[in-house]
Amino acid sequence: MQRKISLQICSYNRKDLLRKTLGSLSDQTFSLAEYEVIVVDDGSTDGTSEMLQEFKAPYDLILIRQEKSGLAAGRNKGIKKAEGDIILFIDDDVLADPNLIKEHFLFHERHPNSIVKGWVNHVEKAERPAKPKWTWKDFSTAAFWTSNVSVKKSDLLKAGLFDEDFKEYGWEDLELGLRLKQLGLATRYNPKAIGYHYKKKLKETDIPSLLKQAEAKGRTAVLFVKKQPVWRAKLSTGIHPARLALDAFLSNPLFLKIYQNRISRNGKELNFWSKYCAQSLASAYYFKTIRKILSQR
Repeated sequence: MQRKISLQICSYNRKDLLRKTLGSLSDQTFSLAEYEVIVVDDGSTDGTSEMLQEFKAPYDLILIRQEKSGLAAGRNKGIKKAEGDIILFIDDDVLADPNLIKEHFLFHERHPNSIVKGWVNHVEKAERPAKPKWTWKDFSTAAFWTSNVSVKKSDLLKAGLFDEDFKEYGWEDLELGLRLKQLGLATRYNPKAIGYHYKKKLKETDIPSLLKQAEAKGRTAVLFVKKQPVWRAKLSTGIHPARLALDAFLSNPLFLKIYQNRISRNGKELNFWSKYCAQSLASAYYFKTIRKILSQR
């Protein structure tokens, strides 16, 4: 039987969360024979490969392993391997609602020539809630966010797939989304296609990796705007005069010292103010990276 939809996940060193995500795909209300799950392991070193080999899935589970190459390269490998007419992307920290695949498929049936965005519902525990509750984190204006989005494989091929110049964290999905929109696809939102997005609570020990990620995202933001020098890209990344001026004010040494001093040093979960300071510090690192690159041009 021809697969109707291929669900794709790229993962790096999130073995335990990935296992939960794969488990959430086992009780879908869509026919098991009509979907497949493709997992691309981006060079994990935490036992992900072994877990995947041992995982018993009731659906067709296809495994691809690559040396650490980034999300864009991994997703392209998955797309090329997919048999489904529709590709549904979720992340390895997203738990699928039982109706997730069915709702994406039915929306494409009703709305051809579309990008279908599902509801990315942020949750505090790595489990599906009895009833989803909207949070402010769920709001997104992105046309193509791979935490929960689907599009026809043929349209991905027409758009040229993900740009593999994006080798670090950030923006590769939004850049592809702009190219898909340029093909004339409409973005449609289906709130019944729910993915539950879990992020562990920040600890002081997570700060170095948070700042490193912010710097990587700054580098890919500049790459995004270089490839798509349009206002939507500039507004999304903050690479425009007004936002850069605001950051220059917020990133003065006095504020940075306050942020650093307010971050808890006890190794436990950050409280509200410590988390705010950590995120503000990450924002400062993000824009510092952007300004450094722009100044070298």
